[in-house]
Amino acid sequence: MLMALPSTYNPTEARERWYAAWQQANLFASNPSAKAPYSIFMPPPNVTGILHFGHVLNHTLQDLYIRWNRLKGAEARWLPGLDHAGIATQTVVERQLKSEGLSRHDIGREAFVDRVWEWKEKYGDIILRQLHMLGNSCDWSTTLFTMDESASAAVRDVFIALFDEGLIYRGKRIINWSPEAQSALSDEEVVFKEVKEQIYTLRYHLADGSGTMLIATVRPETIFADVAVAVHPDDDRYKHLIGREVVVPLGGQRIPIIADDYVDREFGTGCLKVTPAHDPNDYEIGIRHGLSMPSCIDADATLNSLAGAYAGMERFKARRAVVKDLEAKELLEKTESYTHNVGYSERGGEQIEPFLSDQWFVRMQPLAEPALKVVQEGKVRFYPEHWTKTYEHWMTGIRDWCISRQLWWGHRIPVYYAPDGRFTAARSADDACIKLGLAPGTPLEQDPDVLDTWFSSWLWPMTTTGWVFDEHSATLPNQSTRDLSFYLPSNLLVTGPDIIFFWVARMIMASLKFDGRIPFNDVYFTSIIRDGKGRKLSKSLGNSPDPIDVLNKYGTDAVRFTMIYLAPLGMDVRLEVDEATQDIPSMEIGRNFGNKVWNACRFLQLKFEEVGEGARASLNPTTADQWIQSRYHATVHAASEALANYRITEYSKLLYEFIWRDYCDWYVEIVKIRFANASSDEERRALLDNAFGIMEGMLKLLHPVMPFLTEELWQNLFASKHGVHDSAESAHHAFILESGAPTVDESLMNPAVEQLFTTLQAIVEGMRRQRNEMGIPPSTKLPVHLSASAELIPFLEEHRSVLASLGRCSELVIGSNLPKPPGSVADVVRSVECFLIVEGTIDLAREKERLQKEFQRLTGAIEGVEKKLSNEGFIRGANPDVVEAERKKLADWTDARLKIEKNLSTL
Repeated sequence: MLMALPSTYNPTEARERWYAAWQQANLFASNPSAKAPYSIFMPPPNVTGILHFGHVLNHTLQDLYIRWNRLKGAEARWLPGLDHAGIATQTVVERQLKSEGLSRHDIGREAFVDRVWEWKEKYGDIILRQLHMLGNSCDWSTTLFTMDESASAAVRDVFIALFDEGLIYRGKRIINWSPEAQSALSDEEVVFKEVKEQIYTLRYHLADGSGTMLIATVRPETIFADVAVAVHPDDDRYKHLIGREVVVPLGGQRIPIIADDYVDREFGTGCLKVTPAHDPNDYEIGIRHGLSMPSCIDADATLNSLAGAYAGMERFKARRAVVKDLEAKELLEKTESYTHNVGYSERGGEQIEPFLSDQWFVRMQPLAEPALKVVQEGKVRFYPEHWTKTYEHWMTGIRDWCISRQLWWGHRIPVYYAPDGRFTAARSADDACIKLGLAPGTPLEQDPDVLDTWFSSWLWPMTTTGWVFDEHSATLPNQSTRDLSFYLPSNLLVTGPDIIFFWVARMIMASLKFDGRIPFNDVYFTSIIRDGKGRKLSKSLGNSPDPIDVLNKYGTDAVRFTMIYLAPLGMDVRLEVDEATQDIPSMEIGRNFGNKVWNACRFLQLKFEEVGEGARASLNPTTADQWIQSRYHATVHAASEALANYRITEYSKLLYEFIWRDYCDWYVEIVKIRFANASSDEERRALLDNAFGIMEGMLKLLHPVMPFLTEELWQNLFASKHGVHDSAESAHHAFILESGAPTVDESLMNPAVEQLFTTLQAIVEGMRRQRNEMGIPPSTKLPVHLSASAELIPFLEEHRSVLASLGRCSELVIGSNLPKPPGSVADVVRSVECFLIVEGTIDLAREKERLQKEFQRLTGAIEGVEKKLSNEGFIRGANPDVVEAERKKLADWTDARLKIEKNLSTL
């Protein structure tokens, strides 16, 4: 028994029902086959993560391409996973412990790691469950966690291989230190903010008492670790002082005056205090000059014993105390406001501390060169293309990567230290003993640090496909390596441009190094999502609604469609957010569009029920039928091209324009008229067949972005088990995703027919416009005369019923060289004279008088705005929004006056 489509679509109910059905049917599973492969690996969301609108856009794009390529017949696999997110996850669990009055040190490393695993098992897959709500068609059986055994083994073995090759080393360097996390941060984990602080000019007296040097600094609390004062070698003010000594204020140590090209003669006084342990630039100066590198700030961001009386003070409190004492001892020349960029931890939010410590590093230059080459040669393509220049700039100036983190949660560094101080990287302590030539069982100590989270992420393309490191390069032909060779390189990576260096570049490096191939062909960089004021969405700003609430309110299909509709390649997405209600009105774009599709399908179903199954007449296609076929095939062709070139917004707008305007507003209305006028049910069925055929193709083209809506409609209209219109193409498929992509028949693409049909559209729209401008309601029908060329008359006669119905004509006269009827208004549309006889419907004299008064009123208003806009003082002094509003008034009023002028001329 046929289930009639209800009057409205229930998106939540359809989502739950169809996602469960897809999973039960194992619809998203994929294995190597004779089909062409298509793969995407999901950027693994943090195990601590919850859905935000960046995920909504990113995952909609990924799902769109997976579904589209499945429809096209590819063996498509979307590989999902989760990132262990070292610092973020450890921070969450440490806060949990703190609420219990404990710290990680109270319970010990092993117990703490167990607690993190417990937390992960309980909360860690929340975001994956939320991604089900988005419709993600991932092969969930392949879900990988970066701390899973297989991934951990790959991380360990890659570290060992790089260590043995000399590409991983331990060294003392200035690193970004997070006092809150008590860990090193990579350069990419530091965000810079513009900060207004004080710059202090201090008095450094020459050691021989012959004078004073004035030196500006924003960090007077670090003077206890000063080891030199640097000046530019060509600075005539200080050349004579090079080689002499000064006394550090408060600290009292005597330090040399040295010459270095790094010093900016124009900044401050042209003298630089050199503190190698607390500034990366000073560190480089210290290396060049062989300076000592004492530190006066400890890992907890308090001053140490080198600072004397200030020992134990927190760094910013110490700054205030030092400045106060400098002033008291007349060692402070002046204090000025100073705005500069300061680094903050991306995770913790606190100001980072440049810190000199022993860390593990990867030598990046040897890895970067081949990774740069494959992008320059176009083997890996970036969309938008301009990110290629950014990538090149970073890769050519790449610095070594600090990979050690002073955490407990993560992949522990596989380095073992012998009692005699020697160390090596190995899979186990026993292997380390062999490599170090020690007796089996010799007690060794493993490095306490863990690896940067990105050290596991850079192997993601390989670990998701089961890659296993083989030092002999003799890969075994197991299922994992079959997956690796079949699905890699993946076709597409969708990610944010903010991690182009964190992740994208490093994945290319690792894949080339260990797999000998690029990890992916194309990289699509998503847009930044902003509110209507141009601000990034942020919970702290109150402009970042919970996507789950938005999905439940508008429906997943509507949200997905709206997001890609508003996200042109390379441009930011603007979402108008009502901060009071946390509503996003622009989501109505997708909801209204979905309702339009639903109502069109419901109309077809209802009309089919009227005539039922039976014989069909041979459809003699009218120009309207040829037109809709041409527009359909042109749309399928253009949308396919847009997807192939990652013009996602263009794809959505092509579908929107065709379905809303061409199909619903025009062809469905024509079908209604012809259905009512048809002489038999056989003719009506043939007419519906054509309309159904177009709709089935459109549902398939729309499915990648609106999966639940299209499944619901396809099941009701086309699937053999339930449907009313069993096409041969759909008869053997349980789901729309299995039914194949729409194909293009170029023989049915007819630009001449499309051009001809636009004449009919223009005539109808012209009649509607005239009626609207004169305030004639749609319920009132008018006599209409159309005077056209002899060549056009057969086309107009063919569509007489359509013109009469859509134009609300009580009588329609079609001919050539027709005179203007009395009491009519005229318009010329595409060389067709259109006469609406309005006498008796409106008072022509009164209408003319009304229009003349309105014309005069608008003329006065226009002159007033023009005078205001010609005033340079107004333009300079007024708020830009006010000026823009005045310009819009002028444009709108000018347009209205032109219409009135035209109407007057026809009366």
